Amino acid sequence: MGELRNLHKNAFDYVEVAGLHKWSRVHCPQRRYRVMTTDVVECINSCIKFVMQLPMLTLAEFIRNMLQHWFHDRHRATQSMCHQLTDAAHLVMLKRVEKCGYMTVNIVDWNIFSIKRSGKQWTVDLAEKTCTCNKFQTDHFSCSQALTVARERNLDLTSLCADDNKRQTLIDPYSVPIMHVGHPSSWVVPSDIPVRVVLNSNSKRQSGHPMEGRHALSSERTTTQSCRGVDNQVIIA
Repeated sequence: MGELRNLHKNAFDYVEVAGLHKWSRVHCPQRRYRVMTTDVVECINSCIKFVMQLPMLTLAEFIRNMLQHWFHDRHRATQSMCHQLTDAAHLVMLKRVEKCGYMTVNIVDWNIFSIKRSGKQWTVDLAEKTCTCNKFQTDHFSCSQALTVARERNLDLTSLCADDNKRQTLIDPYSVPIMHVGHPSSWVVPSDIPVRVVLNSNSKRQSGHPMEGRHALSSERTTTQSCRGVDNQVIIA
């Protein structure tokens, strides 16, 4: 916050008035992830960018077939994982375990421990799964201090991690395959569907070539690179 105030006083005032709980993961009362929820939408949009002009049924079949391959490939990849945690979570834990050897543990009571390292001190509560470093309760993943306590108590290191980081949680969503549609003669259509009449929309498409991209957000900036030619003219790239 001090760096932000020195860099831009108005931005500092804005985020201070808005409240820490609205933009800081540590102070947010709900559980927030590192990835914005719109990233999934942007991923799908980028994958179907070049087929958006196809007929509706063809587009729907393309998306179904794409997801069918995704589910199969991800289910096979998760089945090959050999750890209780996911591969990404396992690598993070290994890096944090490396720091455990440099820490000392002082027992406060059965669940509360004081951890010291290089003049710094933290308090870990195993019952509440919290640490004064805030990583334990924010990430729902064991910090180095919590891992040090787990090793001191001979606990399973993965027991302090949320189920979101475990291999089985990653396998379950991809366990149900996405089946093909099949020939229309094999479809089971409810009796009220064939008699429904769907009218054309009253709206009229605007003239000109339809937009293929998306509208940029106000927060997105466009950059222009330039270089000077031999005749001292500016060439825009």
